[in-house]
Order: sequence, then C-alpha cells, then structure tokens
Amino acid sequence: MIQQATEHAAGAVEAADAAGHAAEHSDDIGATIMHHITDGNTLDLFGYEVHLPQIHIGRLDLSITKHVVMMWVASAILILLFAVVMRGRKLVPRGISNMLEMLVVFVRDEICIKNIGELHGRKLAPYILTLFFFILACNLLGLVPLGATATGNVNVTAGLAILSFLMIQLEGIRENGFFKHWKNLVPHGLPIFVLPIMIVVEVLGMFVKPFALCIRLFANMTAGHVAILSFLGMIFIFKNAFVGVVAVPLALGIILLELFVAFLQAYIFAMLTSLFIGFSVHPSH
Repeated sequence: MIQQATEHAAGAVEAADAAGHAAEHSDDIGATIMHHITDGNTLDLFGYEVHLPQIHIGRLDLSITKHVVMMWVASAILILLFAVVMRGRKLVPRGISNMLEMLVVFVRDEICIKNIGELHGRKLAPYILTLFFFILACNLLGLVPLGATATGNVNVTAGLAILSFLMIQLEGIRENGFFKHWKNLVPHGLPIFVLPIMIVVEVLGMFVKPFALCIRLFANMTAGHVAILSFLGMIFIFKNAFVGVVAVPLALGIILLELFVAFLQAYIFAMLTSLFIGFSVHPSH
C-alpha cells in the first residue's frame, strides 16, 4: 500500500510538472501572439531587434512604432509602383500594369460612380482609390514574413474612419449647404412628437457608421493572425508530430483565407465609405 501510494504521488508530481511545462509554453505562445499583433517600439529583422526612435514633446508621444513603419512601407511601395507603371505606360497594358488598371477601373466604376453618382463619383475617385490601395497594401504586408499588419491596430483603422467621416459630412455640406445637410439627417414629414427620438437616432447613426468601419477592419485583420499563430503554436505546446500534421495545413488554409480577406476588407471599407458619401450627397428624403 505504501509503495502504491508512493507511485501515485510520483505520478501526480510528474503530471503536475508536465502541466506546468504546458502552461509555461502556453504563456510563451500567448506572449508571442500578442507581440505579433500589437504595436511596439522595436522591429524584428532576421533575429535582430531594431529599436525605433522615441519622440516625446511634452505629454505628446510622437514615437515611431512598427505599425507606423509598416504604413510608411505601404505608402512607399504604392508610390513607387504607380510611378513605375505610369512611366512605362503603354496603349495595351500588360502584367502588373494591366492588373492595377483593372483594379482602378473597378473601384472607379463599380464603387465610386455606382454609389455616389457620375459627377461626384469621378471627383471623389482619387480619395476612394487611395483608401482602397492603402488598406490593401497594409493588409498584404501583414502576411509577409517579418511584416506587421498596421490595419490590425485600432488606432490606424480609427484614423481612416475619421477621415471618411469628415469626407461624408464635408461632401454633404458642399452639395446641399450647411443647414440643409443637417436637416436632411431627419426624414421629412414625421410627426412632431417623433422628432426628438429620430434626431437622437440619426445623430447616433452618423457616428455609428465610421465606428463600424473602424471595428470591422480591425477585428477581421486581427482575428486571422491570431488563428494562424494559434494553430502553429499548438505544435510547440504539445510537441507532437501528429499535431503538426494537422496544424500546418489548417494554418496554411487560414493564410490563403487571409489573402482573400485582405482584398475583401479593402473593398468593403472603400465601398461603404462611398455608399455613406452617396447617402450624404443625395439624401433620399
């Protein structure tokens, strides 16, 4: 009996040690996932940490972070890409020029003009195209090794949503006048006793639209990376070949899905922005 009790105690100690090691690895994987999806003041380049400049002006923090660097990289890539394409422009575009022209024409005709109208759609096409390509470039950079997803940062998506909010209001005011624009927020012909409720609802809706743009882009880009890293992290937690055989194809499938989501989220953000601008410029009531 004493020997059996001793063996059970030893087994319990070994199980506790294994559980402790698993928890420790789980914490390591969790920290790795959080390090990848959150912003930071360092860049990981081939095993080396590059510390980025810290800039503080009073209480204002203007430090350079990895997501800021990723936005700079996305902007530089787009500027160089379109500069090269425009310099070597031909009557019949080929290769990358053909693909970019196809995307530009699609966004202009199927998003801007259809949702805003011919006149305003062509005028606002540069803004919508900038939104689309910038978000797309940031999304795709997050799938590149050593890259980070700037659009997985709620501050970045909030900044884009605020710009769209300002554009929605400014275009409505420019087209309909200051007072008529705000008057158009509430449907005409409503009973007087309903007006206080409708004013509150419409004002809240005015802010909910950009908030939805912000959270949708942020959540979708973050969730995919968490799923990929979680599947791959299971290999290091369990240290089992069978887990690797299952986890790697699942992670690969999520990566391919994320490639589709990168284009989809850029399209949705551009489409909804143009749709909201169209409602502001051409109120239906």
